[in-house]
This record gives sequence, structure tokens and C-alpha cells, in this order.
Amino acid sequence: MAQLTHLAHRLYEHVRREGLLPRGAHVVVACSGGPDSLALLSLLLELRPLLSLTVTAAHYEHGIRGGASAEDAAFVRQFCAARAVPCIVESGDVPQAAARASESLETAARRLRYAFLERTRGRVDASLIVTAHHADDQAETVLLHLLRGTGLDGLAGIPARDAARHLVRPLLPFPKQELVDYCRARGFSPRHDATNDVPDALRNRVRLSLLPELARAYNPAIRQGLCRLADIAAEEREAMEQQAAREAARLIEQLPAGRARGEDAASWRLPAAPALRAEAARALPRALCRRVLRRYLARLGHAQDVSFERTEALRRLLAGTSGQRVELPRLVIAYDSGWLRPAVKKYNKEEESNHDEG
Repeated sequence: MAQLTHLAHRLYEHVRREGLLPRGAHVVVACSGGPDSLALLSLLLELRPLLSLTVTAAHYEHGIRGGASAEDAAFVRQFCAARAVPCIVESGDVPQAAARASESLETAARRLRYAFLERTRGRVDASLIVTAHHADDQAETVLLHLLRGTGLDGLAGIPARDAARHLVRPLLPFPKQELVDYCRARGFSPRHDATNDVPDALRNRVRLSLLPELARAYNPAIRQGLCRLADIAAEEREAMEQQAAREAARLIEQLPAGRARGEDAASWRLPAAPALRAEAARALPRALCRRVLRRYLARLGHAQDVSFERTEALRRLLAGTSGQRVELPRLVIAYDSGWLRPAVKKYNKEEESNHDEG
């Protein structure tokens, strides 16, 4: 067996310690052709014998950079063929998709890329998707969240694993420069995405201007500090989520249909649905209460409606009186006799009659 490079040895110790790559896993490696993903693919090939990995590469051609995008795809195919790595390439039209969905190019590209990676995972029956996010990406993400305003979840940055998407990011502890140096030492000639050099998107401005200025004028170790913050926040978030899960299990119950109360009660009905014990939830520490409320909304199928402002509106409703309500997108939550529960507007007398008969 060939001796591991120093970086591959450190990666091996990291994934073994964190349990990121189970022995015998079939992994789909997202490969753009840039230095980060080339380093990731090559490192996993080094670890393949040790971990009994099956490796498939996947490249999504975004169609953003014209001929350069096609050249990226050809480069990745050639790189993989030289190493006998199966490679799946798919082409898309991100500008068109962005226009249709009224999204930024960055958002549409991410959405389509991850959808492609998940399709590829299913197509080859792989267990995991592996991406090349690294420490510099983590630092940028945490700083972006701070600029936009965030809480503990935002400070945690990019997670090392995303079970819902079968996704792991084993390079998060490693700075980009180490990956660039690794590629140079191996004789690789990675592709360069010139759109990353244009200070149009906020992330690009953070990478090209803000972080270098913070490192120069305030703290040369700013990237390491932001990554350490993300690690600590992620650990504390996990502890909070475990406690919130226990409290949610205790405080959420399925209630039968009931009659609304309040001044306009005749216009509303309370369907059979999960409900939250208001007084007990209000007695929780505020941070824990917010997490329980988010879990309650997720239980109702509205995990996407959990902005800070909406969560705070529900937290205030915990101290309400019967008949008070909070309107969310596609959902109304009412306070009723010590419970928070969904309320549904009555639109006609026929519906009211049918409900009464039921």
C-alpha cells in the first residue's frame, strides 16, 4: 500500500475521529475541477484502500461561463479517467433557472447542484455525498451570518454532516492554502472559476475584501477564530437541540377537534392536530422555549416558517388568552385553554355544518 501524504494522514485521523466516512462506504464526490475538489477527490483516493471506499465523481456544468464551463466538464472527465474513477457529468442552465425562480445565480446554482448530487447518489446507490468545503469557506460563512444578523445556529456555520441530505464535509478543518499546496505538490493543474474574482455577490466581497482587511488590520488569525467559534457554537447547539427534543416530546400532544373561543370564534374552528402546552413552554428558559416552538412548527409541517420574528410572535402568544392568534404563511396558531394549536378559518356555513356533524 502506498504511503499516505501528510495531508491524507491528517484527513484520515479526522474522519476516523469524527465518524464522517464509514468503512466500506460508496461516496459521490462533488468535483468542480477547482483545487478544493481536486484535492478532495485525490485525498479520498489515497484513503480508499484504508477505508474500503467506493468513489464516484460527479460534476455539474452550470452553463454560467459559456465555453469555460464545458472545458471544466472535459477537464474533470479526463482527470477521473486517468485515475479510473467513474465520473457522472450533467449540464444545466442556471441563468434560466435563476430567472424562472427569481433567484440569484448563486442560489440557483446551489439548488440545482445539490439536486444533481442527490440524483447521482441514488443512481449509483451511494451512501454519502462528499463536498470540498474547507476552513476558509467556514470562516466566510460565519462572518456572512454575523453581517446579516444571526443566532447560535448561524454561528455554527457549515455543518460537517447533513444527515437529511446524506452529506459530509470532511475538509472543514483544513485551510484552502493547504489544498492548493497539495494540488501543486501532486502536479495538478486545477481549473479556475473567474466568477469568484468578481466582487458582485456579498460572499465574494467578504472573501476578497473584508476578511483580508480584518486579518491585516485587526487579527491575523481571524479565520481560525471564526472557525473555532463555529465549532463551539455547533457543540452548544447540539446540546440545546437534545434538550429541546426532550421538552418537545413532553409538551406536544395530539388533541381532538375543538371549538374556537374569543370574540370572532364563530369564524374559526380548531381541527384535530398536535398542540403545545403553553404554560409549561413559557416556563422554559427563553432560548430553549424558542427551540421547542420551532420543533412544534416542524411537527405541523411548517419547518420553513421559523424565522426569529415568527418564533417570537408565538412565544408571546404563550402568555395569551383564548381566542388570540398568530398568522404565519399558510398557518394560523391560536391560544386555546392553555394550548397553542392550529386554527382554520370557516369559509361558509356548509363547512361549519359539516364540522359540527363530524
